Amino acid sequence: MPDIAFDLRYLRYAILVAQHGSFRSAAESLDLSQSTVSRRVRLLERVLGVPLFERDHKGAKLTAAGQRFVQDATVGANLLTDAIRDLQNIHRGGVGEIRIGLMLSLAGGFLADLLKSFRSRYPDAEITVEELSSDCAKIGLLCNRVDVAFLPNVEEIPGCQAIELWGERVFCALPKDHRLADREALSWEDIAEEAFLVPSGGAGAELDVYFLRKLSGGKTDVHMSMQSVGRENLLNMVSDGYGVALLLSSATQQRHEDVAFIPLAELREPVRFSAVWSQTNANPVAQRLLEMARKNAGKPRTGK
Repeated sequence: MPDIAFDLRYLRYAILVAQHGSFRSAAESLDLSQSTVSRRVRLLERVLGVPLFERDHKGAKLTAAGQRFVQDATVGANLLTDAIRDLQNIHRGGVGEIRIGLMLSLAGGFLADLLKSFRSRYPDAEITVEELSSDCAKIGLLCNRVDVAFLPNVEEIPGCQAIELWGERVFCALPKDHRLADREALSWEDIAEEAFLVPSGGAGAELDVYFLRKLSGGKTDVHMSMQSVGRENLLNMVSDGYGVALLLSSATQQRHEDVAFIPLAELREPVRFSAVWSQTNANPVAQRLLEMARKNAGKPRTGK
């Protein structure tokens, strides 16, 4: 005799008979013959060694043992069904954790829109975000501490794969009452004597130093004022006249009524950002995010 102790179909038949109070009604709900349902429930009873139903011409009624069994088994079957569904969701990338490294603002732009869409589609996926320098992000990827990093100007990274997704212009943030605040674009000559407010650690400092070196032609006499603050307070300092700041277009969407954002003429070519991940990363949540990123990168975008 086949072992059917863990065959949920037989349990389902017994539960439906109990719910309908009739083998005939249960069979009709399953689109099976009454004899098939009756035979399989009897087989279940034989394996269990306990009668589950009292049968008569009026229908079927649970025995005391059958009532207890069906009650407990229903809970177990529901838990197993939930476990199977959760496992399938994890495999599809709908449940689980993804660790993201980045070097830019989430105030707006491609990445902010991507994560918003991803969270809407996969609400049970947990997203952890960390601002990292490019070197720290690469180490995190290779050590499996970061699943996906969004980095600028990506070159080949051993052990990793990358896909270019979007570009961002570089802007100069000035106080609204600054003499240059009404310009349509700024040159390095316009702002060379300004004090540049630079966040003192991590991704922000790396990007700012890179932009300033590129703008100044590698000069070392640029006035950089290092500040241990986030982007919001950096803009507050700009509005109060402490200096100016360089920002990517995504950060300019964090509106500040006392700050003007002017594009830089010498950096007209957008900074190209890519998603980077380890070749050995098997996180299904990361794969779902990358699939969505590829699709979003192919859509036309408006704005700066």
